[in-house]
Amino acid sequence: MTKKPTTLAASLAKKTSAAPEAASPALVGDIRTLTLRLPPIVHDQLREMAFISRRSQHALLLEALNLLFERHGRPPIAA
Repeated sequence: MTKKPTTLAASLAKKTSAAPEAASPALVGDIRTLTLRLPPIVHDQLREMAFISRRSQHALLLEALNLLFERHGRPPIAA
């Protein structure tokens, strides 16, 4: 029978080392990561819209990108 770790740190270290490394969601498939810098008031409004609509900020930004693409005569392809 295996002896259980006696401290929280030992327990976490054991779980961390035993778990397989998972790829970051930004690195899965052919997905690119984009950093967006927003003024606080814009960020707050986006968070509020996401909360009220019960959608993620990510989903709202993808919707905005599709609207931008359509406005410039491009197909709405953001998923």
